[in-house]
Amino acid sequence: MPSDLQINHRTVAGVTIFTLTGALVYDGGTKRLREALTNTVAAGARNCLLDLEQITYLDSGGVGSLVEMFRHVTRRGGQLKLLRPSPPARRVLGISRLTAVFDIFDDEADALLNLGSAAFPPL
Repeated sequence: MPSDLQINHRTVAGVTIFTLTGALVYDGGTKRLREALTNTVAAGARNCLLDLEQITYLDSGGVGSLVEMFRHVTRRGGQLKLLRPSPPARRVLGISRLTAVFDIFDDEADALLNLGSAAFPPL
């Protein structure tokens, strides 16, 4: 049985980074992710990064939750990008063809630079 999803978040240079640990599956885990992200966006955050390095399992409910959160954030003028998907997460993202939808970064500094530059588009 997959382990429960744990969510920690921190803010670096105006980007809220959510570190997900455990299984992102349809249950309380997807509900916790939805609550964490919607509350953060409601509080004014617009640039979010999901660190998936410690995801042990990702099912279709988890994939649906990622898509739902992507749409929620972007509809409010923000961005949601993925950081270091674990091998199981990367596999499911590839199978579901979401690697073409999400910007995926393997380096936190690169992701922060990308999200930071989005806040200040070129003149």
